[in-house]
Amino acid sequence: MVGTETTPTELIDLLGDVDPDVRLRAALDLGEGRHQAAAPAIVERFGRERDFYIREILTWTALRMPDAALPHVRAALHSPRWLARLQALHTLSKVGSRDDAAHLDPLIADPVDAVAARAYWAAAQTLDPRVVPALVAQLSRGDSEHQNSLTVALGSFGAAAVPALVAALGGGNPEARRHAADTLGSMGSPDADAAAQALAAAIADPDEGVRLAALNALGQLVVPSAWAAIDDAAGSPEPKMRQLAERLGERRPSTRELRLAELRRQRGGGDGEAADEAEASAEVQPVAAAAPWPGPDLSLVDIEGGPQAEALHPKLARQVEFCRPRYLSRSDVPQEVLARVYAEAEAEALTAGRPAAAAARIAAGRAELFVHETVLLEQVSVVNPGMTVDGLLLGTGVRVKGFTVSADGS
Repeated sequence: MVGTETTPTELIDLLGDVDPDVRLRAALDLGEGRHQAAAPAIVERFGRERDFYIREILTWTALRMPDAALPHVRAALHSPRWLARLQALHTLSKVGSRDDAAHLDPLIADPVDAVAARAYWAAAQTLDPRVVPALVAQLSRGDSEHQNSLTVALGSFGAAAVPALVAALGGGNPEARRHAADTLGSMGSPDADAAAQALAAAIADPDEGVRLAALNALGQLVVPSAWAAIDDAAGSPEPKMRQLAERLGERRPSTRELRLAELRRQRGGGDGEAADEAEASAEVQPVAAAAPWPGPDLSLVDIEGGPQAEALHPKLARQVEFCRPRYLSRSDVPQEVLARVYAEAEAEALTAGRPAAAAARIAAGRAELFVHETVLLEQVSVVNPGMTVDGLLLGTGVRVKGFTVSADGS
């Protein structure tokens, strides 16, 4: 039990306790007391704590002592533990420092989708446009929710993101072109006005999805040339293009709105001039071409049962790929292995001068942590870090029969 007389050292030990309520109280007490010596332990726990709410409190605690904790948070961006990288990004997103842009840039391409998505948001909070090319290079990655997180992040940069998105409209990956058009449409006027010319050209794209996305994006602009292109599309031989153009026409800006928008652009640079400027800027700052994102190796995990098996199979394969479990369930862990983990942790604690009772408690927490990190069903889910894999499967009827982890660690 955490009490008012508990020392900072004891609180640090309790961060790894078996009882989540004790871990939570320890993190809160360290934050309330602003115990700066605990900063390394607080951040180290980022990559080991499986309870989502406790991780949130760890972030709160770290931000209560920024001078002591933030250097460790930035170091955690390079951790081999995906959960540590995720929580470090989450913490830095709340700081929103432009100075962190260079630290965040590599994480935008993190192989774990949840980490990359958090990097998008953290990078957006810096408001440093130098991260935009790295963000645009992720276009078309992941499912619709993941892509939406990138769209929102790019939208935070407003007009500064338009040159790179215009460049992406001419890329070789049709899914990336579609995503670029969708993002420009989400930004709308006035931020995306400079993309009107490129979007008008994209409604002739060889890919239907790109054509429709570009047409829809034009409908979000208050630009005369955009609506001229929509009018042309209303006569398209393609039924979907005609129908979309007609629906967009139902909310066409008035002539007065278009004239006022044109006057504003002329005072700050004309529509065509802005588009030319965007294209020139994109040439100066080239964006890496986004290739189609490879799917997971489904052979890594064997599952059965339930109508959701097809949807869960790739998620479970990603879990095995990135977290490399040793056992399927808690009952599969050999008792002699747990006994060895317990004994080593207890001996380490006693050597460090902890009382016998405290050493036993530390050892029990270490053994439980071993289960959480090595048992597939006990691990934090890489696709939904708010729950464990067991929680992800709860109520689906899907059962994991077995999994394979390559011997070389790949």
